[in-house]
Amino acid sequence: MNREDLFKSINGVDEEVLERSEVVARKKTVGLKWIKWGAVAACLCLVAGGAIWKITTLPTKGEPSPGYTISEEGVTIPALEVSLSKEAAAMSDMIGFFIYEGRCYVYYENFSEAGGVVGEYLGTVTGMIDEWTPEEGYVDFAGSIRGDFYSVKGYDPEFMLCTKEANGIVSMYICNNGITLKYGKELYEDRLHLSGNINGVQYESRESWFYSKEELYELDKEEAYIQEFIENLDEEEFLLCQDIEAKEDWKHMVDSEIYHLYFNMKDGTKIHLRLHENGYVRFQGLWDLCVKIPAESYYKLITTFAEKVR
Repeated sequence: MNREDLFKSINGVDEEVLERSEVVARKKTVGLKWIKWGAVAACLCLVAGGAIWKITTLPTKGEPSPGYTISEEGVTIPALEVSLSKEAAAMSDMIGFFIYEGRCYVYYENFSEAGGVVGEYLGTVTGMIDEWTPEEGYVDFAGSIRGDFYSVKGYDPEFMLCTKEANGIVSMYICNNGITLKYGKELYEDRLHLSGNINGVQYESRESWFYSKEELYELDKEEAYIQEFIENLDEEEFLLCQDIEAKEDWKHMVDSEIYHLYFNMKDGTKIHLRLHENGYVRFQGLWDLCVKIPAESYYKLITTFAEKVR
């Protein structure tokens, strides 16, 4: 079932739920294509950064998401109180998350050539969380997945952990909540170590990504416009996507998405960015925040994309 079929099967689902519940299923084997899912009939549950956040109402357009605060220190993303309801049962097999040292780690992406980043064994997830789990069941080592998890070499374990499957695929899990971010560099450099570690750069259109066409195009990582883009990515302040939607009069950020950009890292992982109209950029592992790249720099990049796609 594709996104359109799933949408048609749900009667009266709000489009905001549709946008926030668009998730990527985990690859089970090397070469298996990404599966993009649409919405699920769960009016009380929505996806916030990949985990299921149980709330009773959706925020009004233009208002911050529940728990978000904006201050001189930046945007504070609330720690998620993860709770699977019966309505979310259909999604529990698609969204991987687990709890460790009181933090909720949610699935980011997986990689077939990143075995070298698997670090120290930290524990085993029980897989005990489902729609019937009582509140007291949300404890360390509980989650919607099952298996061993590890630190990631070179990355802060409070931000990123991983699992490794028998076929060698490494899945990354990010603690994308309970943190405060002001400038892009606090994510892209301090946590993801982007600069100086890039092995290659690729991109694809929104359509290619959405329908798993994998129509990827290569870029020269040494090009000046790539370096300029990274510098701006680091220097700009984080913004709440909901604020942008209100300001730009977009119904949803997804409506403005045009490309997906991948920085393939030397350690076998990648930094996956979602590019939008008017210079807005989101990290795949952190959906509710974005930065805005200055127009001149941004359109140098976008123009190159358009030329290659033609």
